[in-house]
Amino acid sequence: MIDTLTGVTGTVPWFAGFALAILVSWGAFVLFINSWRYWRATKFERDRMRLAWRVSRQWRRLAPNVGLARIDENTKGVKDWQGNVRKAVTVVPKISTTPEPWGVRAHIQTIPKVGIAEFEKATGWLADAWGCEEVQVRRIKSGLIEVRGVVGNPLDDHQPYAWPEGQEWALPMGHNPWMRQTVIPLRELSGIKVAGMPGYGKTMLMLGWYAVLADRPEVQPVIFDGKTADPRYGDWAEVAHRAMFITGDNPESANQRLTDLVRMLKDRPGRLVEERGTHKFWKHGPTIDNPLVPVFMDECHNYIDAGGLRGKEKELIESNQRLMRTITKEGRGLGFLPVIGTQKQTSDAIPTAVRDNLEVGVCFPVATLDAAEAALGSAIRKDEINQPTQYVDKESNAGLCVVIGLPGLRGRYDRIRVGDLDEEDIVRRVQTAGGLRRDLIPAAAPTIRDASETAGVPLQKKTTRRKTA
Repeated sequence: MIDTLTGVTGTVPWFAGFALAILVSWGAFVLFINSWRYWRATKFERDRMRLAWRVSRQWRRLAPNVGLARIDENTKGVKDWQGNVRKAVTVVPKISTTPEPWGVRAHIQTIPKVGIAEFEKATGWLADAWGCEEVQVRRIKSGLIEVRGVVGNPLDDHQPYAWPEGQEWALPMGHNPWMRQTVIPLRELSGIKVAGMPGYGKTMLMLGWYAVLADRPEVQPVIFDGKTADPRYGDWAEVAHRAMFITGDNPESANQRLTDLVRMLKDRPGRLVEERGTHKFWKHGPTIDNPLVPVFMDECHNYIDAGGLRGKEKELIESNQRLMRTITKEGRGLGFLPVIGTQKQTSDAIPTAVRDNLEVGVCFPVATLDAAEAALGSAIRKDEINQPTQYVDKESNAGLCVVIGLPGLRGRYDRIRVGDLDEEDIVRRVQTAGGLRRDLIPAAAPTIRDASETAGVPLQKKTTRRKTA
């Protein structure tokens, strides 16, 4: 063969040599980059990089053994030019792996008859082969799935609470199994329910949210401390000076304060229109004149549980229920945010009309699936890995919760390790914000006499004198 470039006899055309040189150069460049990253990485990061390389390198041998490959039917029985039957071709899904702090992430292209259902069935085998605690699968888009292999348990790692630095309207939570920080956006949020057994971190999380909002003048919170008769000696006592008011566990006192809030709620549309020309609160967001009103209710069942009550006591509780329904149903569009914490979240203690209107559910460990269902919905019974009943060991799982209703979850559940909160830090953050407190509850309207009060009283006839000429 005559080389087309030099005119001398050769065995390889010049363009083939050029392509080979580019391929070798690219391979050398990739090897250099990976070697440089490996050299710069910490020991922990190197372990994750080796895991990702091992998963990628062994994939073609592993996939057929766990049912994640198939025989190409078009190659069965095909003979070569000598008449011998060729070996059928095994088709293996293409894979690309990425090391992560929690393990390895693999993006895999599906093939016919090997889709997400087959990968979900093989998660146990993949976990064993990859040396992972668990493997989870989710669809990214048509023809592409993501497989996550978790090494150890990232939820055992305690991290500081992520106090927000900007002015975003969101409440920080903590990190999920993929070490991603999770927040609850407040815009257009109807409310939050926080459930769980005592001692697992409900009140500390709510106090953290309170401190996040405390230094913003366009926020005026209120507190219902259902844990104590005298709020001066409760968990909220040291931060109560920032709130418009605080009340204890007395249902009658709570009724008066709920009435105040409903009066303020009914007065809000007119004030919004006067300020901005529309009654839609989140179109322009909170302002000093029309602030966001977070309604923190700790152990709220003490105000609305009518079990075993009769007469006037039951009437009082039913009145509290009606007032709370008004706040939870109408508050979203007017800047009222109910944050309800309880250890008794079932419908016999909290009416479903109140509970089901709260968009975000946060459930710390509970003893029964009925309690978990009340906080998170009926789908939790089928999601075994996220059931809060599995995490009742207080020593290791205090601060661990399951959430639903956050953006991006698409109706699914997620586990969260709440960031470590220090009570002294919370108090210190709120102390400097005490001067921002203002009382915006409007005065009560004058009492209107009901027509029934004058029933039976004869009306006085108006007499007129006839003029005479």
